[in-house]
Amino acid sequence: MKQLKKYQKGDAGAAMVIVMLVVMLGFFGGKGMWSDGGHHSSAPDASQQEKTALDLLDEMYARGEISREDYLRKREDLLNH
Repeated sequence: MKQLKKYQKGDAGAAMVIVMLVVMLGFFGGKGMWSDGGHHSSAPDASQQEKTALDLLDEMYARGEISREDYLRKREDLLNH
């Protein structure tokens, strides 16, 4: 049977450098602390913000829940207030 190779003087240091690089790449390159470009905001993003009355009206019209005439009348009311 072959004897296991004994570690040389710098092997542990080289392995530690590789481990540190992998951890740093995972932290900074993945879903780490600065994955949003370093901008931390407590405001919700666009997909989480409340919809405006016009947004809701547009959705109702798109789903066919209101007629074109109703849509235009309600839209005009909202824009004039």
